[in-house]
Amino acid sequence: MIVDDEETLVYYLRQALQLQFPGCSVDVAYSGEEGLSHLAQHAYDLIIADYRMPGFSGLELIRGVRYLDASTYLILMTAYGTDDLRAEAQLLGVSYYFQKPFEVDEMLAAVGRLIGARKRIASA
Repeated sequence: MIVDDEETLVYYLRQALQLQFPGCSVDVAYSGEEGLSHLAQHAYDLIIADYRMPGFSGLELIRGVRYLDASTYLILMTAYGTDDLRAEAQLLGVSYYFQKPFEVDEMLAAVGRLIGARKRIASA
């Protein structure tokens, strides 16, 4: 699932993920609250979330994700990064942290590594 209030970014990132990983379902949410609502109804292998959104921040969303499902992989992206934010994200188990603007290829590579890790765990 992608959670970000920037509709254009969500659209293009979703398209890139669906092209790179055919057969993978990519849900979207445009706020932290909407993301938590989706998570209450469906388990996700991976959530890509923005840090700064109206309402819940990305970190608040991640705390909720960790409460509901500790095995979900997390990627945090932000245009307002700081060393403190990166450190807090790491403490919450965020696998990757992207500073906006980022290279889509780097995001796709990170997602590929996480999907590969999930498949290795499932087959073990």
